[in-house]
Amino acid sequence: MTSVDPASFELLVLFDVVTILSFALIALILATAYCSKHVHLRKAWYGQMVQWMIYCMSYMLLFGFQEGTEPPRSLCLFQASLIYACPPACAVGSTCFIIDFYMSTSLLHKNPTLKMPKLEILFISLPWITLTGTALQVVLFTVANQKFDAVRRSPGCFLCNISDPEPTIVSVTLVLLALIVWFYYEVQSGIIMYRNRLEYAGFSYKAARKYLSLYIRSAILTVGMAVGTAISIWALSSSSRRFGMGTWSVALPFMPIFVALVFGTQEDIMRVWMFWKKRTPEEDSGFKAQSSLTFVEMLLPNSTLVV
Repeated sequence: MTSVDPASFELLVLFDVVTILSFALIALILATAYCSKHVHLRKAWYGQMVQWMIYCMSYMLLFGFQEGTEPPRSLCLFQASLIYACPPACAVGSTCFIIDFYMSTSLLHKNPTLKMPKLEILFISLPWITLTGTALQVVLFTVANQKFDAVRRSPGCFLCNISDPEPTIVSVTLVLLALIVWFYYEVQSGIIMYRNRLEYAGFSYKAARKYLSLYIRSAILTVGMAVGTAISIWALSSSSRRFGMGTWSVALPFMPIFVALVFGTQEDIMRVWMFWKKRTPEEDSGFKAQSSLTFVEMLLPNSTLVV
């Protein structure tokens, strides 16, 4: 039986409260976007938000077993597999989102690109493949190497992890690779938008300006993900410390809150909650165009965009 000292208990309560708040915010934003007829977002956006919801749920699996009797070994292994799998899946989901944003300008590219329906299938499935593959890798590593004793509830009682470094190395490597690809397409999208800045200056179509807002939000998320990855690496590499995975572990569930603030404050989502304000026909058509058309389809044929 494990007892939690007062200092660690305060961190544990904070960790649980932030986890629940993160889950509630992501779920609220997803429900708002999905259920409202006035919000039209691309499938890759929904994909990344679902991954962040699973990220929150992975921390909630140990609720009820964070102090006192040790949790069932199978539950602990299941949570540990998700703890190591969710960060790469979220990073891949967000990377697919920015690639989808970049590919929505496909008619501007000098080289031919895949058709959008094929890309949408890839963007939806790739985060799930990453989640499943990474989780299975953790389970297989534990079973094949008989590392069941390495699966334990962390001394700080936040969650279950594996004391061996291999799962952490795999998880961090996948996240870093996804961030590199993410950053590349973020920069490429910015270059295209910068080269066509004169078009934006003279363009009055509201949905096009929303693409600029979406790009800025994704850039902010890039910075947040870089900071979050650094904190995660620090926390996951501190398993030998007094609180287990380090006191910085309490910062892990804050990342979904940051994501919720970045994308939950989009104008179309905020307008759903401002129900007392009536919509104009122009606003409704602008919101619909944001997802139903590619970036180029909104700007052409009366533009002279360059790459």
